[in-house]
Amino acid sequence: MTEPIRQPARRRFLTFAATLPAALGLSVGGAEAQQAMIPTASDMEGPFYISNMPVVTSLNRFGKSGEAMRIAGRVMNASTPETPVAGARLEIWQTDGTGRYYPEQNGDYSDFSDADLDLRGTVIADADGYFEVLSLFPKEYWPRPPHIHYRISADGFRPLITQHYLDTRPRDRPHRTANVIRDQTPALYPAPTIYIAPV
Repeated sequence: MTEPIRQPARRRFLTFAATLPAALGLSVGGAEAQQAMIPTASDMEGPFYISNMPVVTSLNRFGKSGEAMRIAGRVMNASTPETPVAGARLEIWQTDGTGRYYPEQNGDYSDFSDADLDLRGTVIADADGYFEVLSLFPKEYWPRPPHIHYRISADGFRPLITQHYLDTRPRDRPHRTANVIRDQTPALYPAPTIYIAPV
C-alpha cells in the first residue's frame, strides 16, 4: 500500500485541495467559480443503480483491471456552504476500464450474489464532510464521457442524484468536472465539492 493511502484522509484532502486550482488550470477565483453552483445541480440517475450496497473503502472490490484511482471530495450544506455534512451517505457507481457496469441491471443488493456487484458501493463522509474511496478510471461509452454516478443522502437533507465528469469539460456542467491528477500513485480524482440542500 502506498504512502498516500496511509495518510489520514483529511491530510490527503488538504494536500490535493491546495493544488487543485493549478491542477485544473484555473486561478483561485476560477476554481471557486467552477464549484459555485449551490446547491449542486441534479443529474439523471443513469443506468444500473443498485440500492443498499455495503459500505466500502474500494469500489473495485474484485480487482477489475484498469487505471487505479482515488476519488476524494467533500459534502457541504448548501444553505451554509462552509458547513460540512457529517455522515453524508454517498452511493457511488461507475464503469470499469472497458466501459462495463457490474451488473448491467437495476435492483437491490439482495437481488444479486455479492460477486456480481462491483465498481459500486456506499461511502460515508467523515465529521468534516470528507470522503475518499479507491476505484478505477471509468471508461467512456458512446455518447457519454468518463463519469461517476452519485446518490447522496443525509438526515435532514434532500437526497441528491448527480454525476461527475472526468478529464473533460461539458460546457454546461463545469461545476461537476475536474481532471484526474496522475502524478500521484494511485492517481487522484479531486471531486468537485457536493452541496446538498436541507429539507
